[in-house]
Amino acid sequence: MNQLMQFFSGLAAAFNAMNTARKTMIAGAGLLTVVLVGALSYFAAQVEYQALFSGLSSEDAAAIVARLQEKKVPYKVSASGDVIYAPADKVPELRMEMAATGALRGGIVGYEIFDNKTLGATDFEQQLNFRRALQGELSRTINSLDEVQQSRVHIAFPKESLFVDQQKKATASVTLKLKGGKTLRPGQIEGIAHLVARSVEGLGPEDVIVVDSRGNILSKNQDEGKNSRLSIAQLDYRRHIEKDMAAQVQTMLENVVGRGKAVVRVTADLDFRVTEKTEETYDPESPVVRSTQRQTDKTTTTAAKTGTTGSPGGQEHEKTDETVNYEINRVVNKTVMPVGEIRKLSLAVLVDGIYAKNDKGEEVYQERPKKDIDAIEELVRKSAGFNASRGDQVVVSSMPFNRMEQEAALAGSNWQDVFRTLLPLFKYVVLLAAFAMIFLWVVRPLIRGAMATASSRPVMMGEAMQRTAAPASIGAGEGIPMVAAPMEGPRTETDIVRQLASTDAKRFAEILRNWVN
Repeated sequence: MNQLMQFFSGLAAAFNAMNTARKTMIAGAGLLTVVLVGALSYFAAQVEYQALFSGLSSEDAAAIVARLQEKKVPYKVSASGDVIYAPADKVPELRMEMAATGALRGGIVGYEIFDNKTLGATDFEQQLNFRRALQGELSRTINSLDEVQQSRVHIAFPKESLFVDQQKKATASVTLKLKGGKTLRPGQIEGIAHLVARSVEGLGPEDVIVVDSRGNILSKNQDEGKNSRLSIAQLDYRRHIEKDMAAQVQTMLENVVGRGKAVVRVTADLDFRVTEKTEETYDPESPVVRSTQRQTDKTTTTAAKTGTTGSPGGQEHEKTDETVNYEINRVVNKTVMPVGEIRKLSLAVLVDGIYAKNDKGEEVYQERPKKDIDAIEELVRKSAGFNASRGDQVVVSSMPFNRMEQEAALAGSNWQDVFRTLLPLFKYVVLLAAFAMIFLWVVRPLIRGAMATASSRPVMMGEAMQRTAAPASIGAGEGIPMVAAPMEGPRTETDIVRQLASTDAKRFAEILRNWVN
C-alpha cells in the first residue's frame, strides 16, 4: 500500500514539475484516452443489425413488424419500408420462424382459405374461394422467380353452355412487377404463360396475356411467338458455335504465346434454310423386265381319206406372238439438308509481341517474326477446320497489348476485395492503434518521469551518499576497488550518483532495482 501511495505521489510530483504547455498536452492526451476507451466500449457493445427480409410488400412488412414486437426483438426499418433489419445473431432463427408462421404471404390467399370451414357456404362462395386460392397459388409460384418481385394472376371462367360449339374458353392475365435492373427473356415469359395454362382446365397458352407493371404486353401471339423463338434459337446457335470455336483456338494459342497474350474472334455465316433434295437416277444399261405377253393362234384340218375321189385335203395354221416390256432402272434419293450448316468462317487473331529488356532494364516491345505469324496462322487454320472452297478467311496480326491497364484493373480489384473484407474490423483497429500510441508516447513517458522523481528523494540519496562515503560497507570482503570521493568543493546529488555508478555499476544497478521495488 505504501509503495502504491509513493507511486501516485511521485506521479503527482512529476506532473507538478512540468510546465504549463506539457500539463495541457498531458491533460488533453488523458481526455482523448478516456474518449477512445469510451468509444471502443460503445462500439463493442453496439448490436450489429443484419437484413432480415428485403423487397417486402406493405402487408408483409406490417406482419413481420407485429411479430417482432410480439417477441420483443429489436428491429430497424429502412426509409422505403421494404427492408427490415434484426440482430445478426437472431436472423437465421427469425427467418425460419417467419417462414413457419406464414408471415410472408404478401396479402395473397392460397389454399389455406379452406382450412377454416364455413357452415352454410353456398356453391357460388365455394367456387369464388377456389378461384381466389388458385390465383394466389399461381402468384406465389411466379413470385419465386429471381427476376419477379410481385405478381398478380386473374382467371376468368366462362359459364357452362349446353351446346359445345357455343362454349367459350377460359382466359387469364398476369401482371408482373420486376426487380430493379431485371428483365425476362422471351422463353421465361412463355414459361409463365404455360404455367398458368397447365394449372387451369380448358385454358391454353394463347389465352394467357402477360403484362408488366407499366402496362406493356410481354406475351405474343402463338404464330408470332413461334417465329421469334426460331430466330432467337438461331442466334443462340450461332453465338454458341462462334464462342466454342474462339475458345478452342484461343486456348491453344495461349499455351504457345502465354496466358492473356492472344485474342480470337470468330464470325460464322450459317445457312438456316430448310432444304429437301430429291434425285432420280436412270441406268439404261441395266434394263428390268416389267411385263411379258404371249399370244398363240393354231388352226388344224383333217386329211382326206385314201382312195376317195374329190375329197378335200387337210390344212394346218399356227401363229405365235410374244411381247416383252422392259423398265429402265431408276434410283430415287430424297435428302433433307441439315439446318445451320456453315457457309463461311472468318477468324481474326491478335497476338501480343515479344518483350525484351534493354540496357536500362526496361521492357521494349518487339514484333513477332514473320515465320511465327505464319506458323500461328497455320495452327488456326487446322484448329478451326479451314475450308478454302467455302471462302473462309483467317487473319493473324501482332500488336502490343495495353498491359498497364490490365495490371492496374487487376490490382484495383484485389485491393477493393481486401478492403471490403477488412472494413468491419477497421474501426476497432483504429481505436486500438490510437490507444496504443497514446499509451506509448504520453502515458509511458509520464510514468517514467514519476519514477525518476521518486528515485531522487532525499532519503534515498542520503543512503547513496553514506554508501559512497563508506565503501567498505558496500564492497567489503568482495574485492571491489573503491575510489575515494574528493573532499574539496561541494558535491551535488548528481555527482554522487555518477561517482557511485562509475565505482561499481553492478552494485548501482542493484540499488536502483531496490528503489523501484
